[in-house]
Amino acid sequence: MTTTDDIETLAKLLDDFPLTMAVTLDDDGHPLSQPLAMQQQHHRFDGDLWFLISAESSTAKRLEKHQVVNLAFSSNDSWVSVTGHAELTTEQSYIDEMWDPSAEAWFPGGRTDPSIRALIVHTDSAEYWDTPGSTIATVLSLVKSKVTGAPIEIDNEKIDL
Repeated sequence: MTTTDDIETLAKLLDDFPLTMAVTLDDDGHPLSQPLAMQQQHHRFDGDLWFLISAESSTAKRLEKHQVVNLAFSSNDSWVSVTGHAELTTEQSYIDEMWDPSAEAWFPGGRTDPSIRALIVHTDSAEYWDTPGSTIATVLSLVKSKVTGAPIEIDNEKIDL
């Protein structure tokens, strides 16, 4: 059973990931991956993940046909997989909320660029794997595992939202 603590742990992990690999489906149902930058600085994870995307991108075109999406996050000591459904919108208040100077690299016309879309991924489920912390803590856990013969301790949780 998912708890508030599970969702808070997931939110904290997601704070550390500026980029994700988004897996969408093509016309034949085959998965394709592409990188996306998260726009979470003004909107902490509450079950939704926010992105800015171009309506002309192949990703947006695939999401118009198949709303299912998987987001894969990875770092040196933690990993998260999120499955959900995508909402593409031209709602200007969402775009304004997510806008930051880095977005201008993709949308030189500014926040009112007609091709800009807010992509909101509504999370259905997530799973995370988190090691004991720093690289040193992870190495110590690996050594402990080797010495004791016990598996490495990794915090793993599946969450349904």
